[in-house]
Amino acid sequence: MNERRPRWLGEFDAHLAQVVAESEVPGAAACVTLGPEIVYLRAFGWRDREARLPATGRTVFGLASLSKSFTALAALVLQARGIWTLDDPVSDHLPDFRYPGLGSVEEPVRLWHMLSHTTGVPPLRALEFALRRDQLGDPAHVYSDRDTGEDPDVGGYDELMAYMRRGERPVLDRPGRIVSYSNECVALVGAAMERVTGKSFPQVLREEVLGPLGMTSTAFDLEEAGPTGDRAVLYTRTPAGVVRSPTWSLAPAYLGTGMLKSSASDLARYLSFMAAGDGAELGLTRELMTELTLPRAWSQPGGAYALGWSVRPHAGVSVVRHGGSLKGVSTCQGFVPDLGLGVAVLMNLDGAPALRAWYGAINLALGMAPDTPVYGTDHEPLWAAPGSAATELGRYAGVYSSGEPWGRLELVAEPLSAGSDGGERSDEVDEGRYLFAYSGDDRERTGRLALMERSRGSDAGTLEFAIVGEKGAWDGGRFHLDADGRPFAVQHAQRWYDREET
Repeated sequence: MNERRPRWLGEFDAHLAQVVAESEVPGAAACVTLGPEIVYLRAFGWRDREARLPATGRTVFGLASLSKSFTALAALVLQARGIWTLDDPVSDHLPDFRYPGLGSVEEPVRLWHMLSHTTGVPPLRALEFALRRDQLGDPAHVYSDRDTGEDPDVGGYDELMAYMRRGERPVLDRPGRIVSYSNECVALVGAAMERVTGKSFPQVLREEVLGPLGMTSTAFDLEEAGPTGDRAVLYTRTPAGVVRSPTWSLAPAYLGTGMLKSSASDLARYLSFMAAGDGAELGLTRELMTELTLPRAWSQPGGAYALGWSVRPHAGVSVVRHGGSLKGVSTCQGFVPDLGLGVAVLMNLDGAPALRAWYGAINLALGMAPDTPVYGTDHEPLWAAPGSAATELGRYAGVYSSGEPWGRLELVAEPLSAGSDGGERSDEVDEGRYLFAYSGDDRERTGRLALMERSRGSDAGTLEFAIVGEKGAWDGGRFHLDADGRPFAVQHAQRWYDREET
């Protein structure tokens, strides 16, 4: 640890402890780096709650989608080695990659499109098929009523590409224009690496990134990452509460999109490297490193997706971060180049507020309260006066779906007193109506919708919104509007959701 420890770390420690306790997270770990130094490394709770084994800064957790930034970095290293360029058409390396209606000789899908979710491929259900087969036999599997008997085989790269060639849904747009989160496309960058190098993707990542950075507890294989046994047990939230659910997801075709495991101490090395930005340890130039954080297309209110990272201004600085979620995994990591600051938060429970915990450090470093939400606090929710026809709310109300089981957003006009609202309640009998958001198949009520300012230029046919919950505006998206100003789709959680007709 370093003598330069910022004074705000004590408050961050208290913030983390509070978030972990109120969210019933069994175990968590976090690191903070400042320049090349680790100034904070702390764990909370249990890596194994039932055995009463405490989490440590070296406990190996799942990373989920934090894996994507490692895939992007490895792809960039191969470019620096002269093996390929990120501008290469994907078909140069994966001749079997196709999606109906997508790409052409003039506008091919390129590697950077895959890493930035801008291929035009719509949301697909393939990852769901891979994950739920992995969970057969898990003690918590009894809480899932989905039948896996008819699921297509997406167990390998060739099977995944065959599934994609069938074309489950229409393409969204030409490559490079629309962000819609595609685990499939990022995963196939790993397949392309294997074809171009003649090595397995885990070997490429280990030789080109993990080894040179000294990340000895980071790997796809759980035992390789944590040979001492200091590994987190997975937990999930069910109707019976937070329960042990120890079966890890394997999904071999999806290694590069979400299957890495690591520890807070290892991620500290990674974040110090990323925040420095010079790329020296991996033989990259500073100019080449900027490719990773160059905004490619809109992905959230005020922000954009780059290559394996989201980029957004926050209180006058640029924040580069990414979150991750799988069963038993909630994570967030990122850095602030202007401050030389890196932060990672790892939790062994899905659906836990790793993002809010992570922003606690960023906010405190910038002199703000730790719980200052990502989209600020000054949002006036959409509201219809008592007794009005609520036509404005009706314009936006409805169900928007990505086609995935977790990709559902339902907007409903309701009075404030109808349930948990994320704001002050009115004692009036007729208090008017707000537009409430319900997310996912389980219709979790997440907050009230508040419109933000219209996008400009090529995005003039859109309207940004924030979802204001009990802890403020931590979520958001944008409507895509037809000529009459009626939404026909939304981008939410970095995915494209079509409006369902009623």
